[in-house]
Amino acid sequence: MPSKSQKTDDFDLKKLRPAAGETRHFATGEAVFFSPLPVPTGQTPMDLGGSFLEVNDTYLDVGSSNFTKSFQVRVAVSLITVTWILCLLVAPTLAGLAGLNNPFGRSFWYYFSEIFKFGLWMSLWGGLSAAILGGYAVISTTLKKARTRPIRFNRQRREVCFFPDGSDEPVIQPWEDTVAWLSVSTGSTGVGVMSNYTFGMAIDNPKADTVHFLTQEVMTPIHGLGKWEAIRVYMEKGPQFCPGKAPYEGRHTFDKEREDMREEYQHQERSLLGVGWWYLSHFISLWRIPYWIAEWDHRYSMKALPDSIDEWSKPLPPEQWAQPSAALKEQSAKIEKAFANGQDFMNYFKADFNHLPQQEPMDS
Repeated sequence: MPSKSQKTDDFDLKKLRPAAGETRHFATGEAVFFSPLPVPTGQTPMDLGGSFLEVNDTYLDVGSSNFTKSFQVRVAVSLITVTWILCLLVAPTLAGLAGLNNPFGRSFWYYFSEIFKFGLWMSLWGGLSAAILGGYAVISTTLKKARTRPIRFNRQRREVCFFPDGSDEPVIQPWEDTVAWLSVSTGSTGVGVMSNYTFGMAIDNPKADTVHFLTQEVMTPIHGLGKWEAIRVYMEKGPQFCPGKAPYEGRHTFDKEREDMREEYQHQERSLLGVGWWYLSHFISLWRIPYWIAEWDHRYSMKALPDSIDEWSKPLPPEQWAQPSAALKEQSAKIEKAFANGQDFMNYFKADFNHLPQQEPMDS
């Protein structure tokens, strides 16, 4: 059995390198490390959120897909449509109905037309404001995603390629030197204590003498652990053992959603009212247009990697593939044996991290 993991209040990875199973504390919480020496974690590999942009026998690209882009556009468009409906239909109608019981004997259409004139100007200003805010949100997120290249994990070379934001110069690091962790931060909201979970990786940049921290908030510790295990099992065992390439949204997504809706209705899993709401909500959000924009987002934001990385990413003859280190093989064999005997990652390392639920080891 390994010794009890080291505890330290220092999260400076340059000053003191961590080890798998080690727990470190910082100002607002604690973190447990899964690497260097990326040993098995026992968790089921997961890619929740669709960040695996490319998966093949040579490399894995992890980045940001256009998942939920169509929903973002639909919300932006719906704000404009709902503003027009409220100003030009709902408000005048309510004014006309309210005017039916008045001492002046004026008709429904009198009050309707008066409020409609005012609502016309309000709809123009409100619709324009909603269009500007929604358009900014849609375009800015696409531009931000386009400036960030995916992280490429080359399993044949056993190396990781990372591009800092705004840079065309890659940082390439040995796979077994990559640092990964799961952290929990706690804070008070005035009502109670809230916990936030973060999955993180660190890439060393020797030329700039810096460490690049890559973090992603996750819903639960299991989500972060599953994401890391999916990357690790790809590098150690191959693409057939990890989740596949994430689908992207486009016009085909609309067709599939409509077909699924119809099948649900045929199998009585969706009511007639539900079918009507599906058509109404998509009509309000301009039908296929959000999916066309999502498709544009996918094409525009998938930034190509430089020619040098294309060469680095080409398949190698099997005899030239890099091999796991002896230390990783030994440590992995020990922990897999422990999993077979009913232990889990945290118990094996005696990690002082109480926020990770107990897990059942996955089949080896």
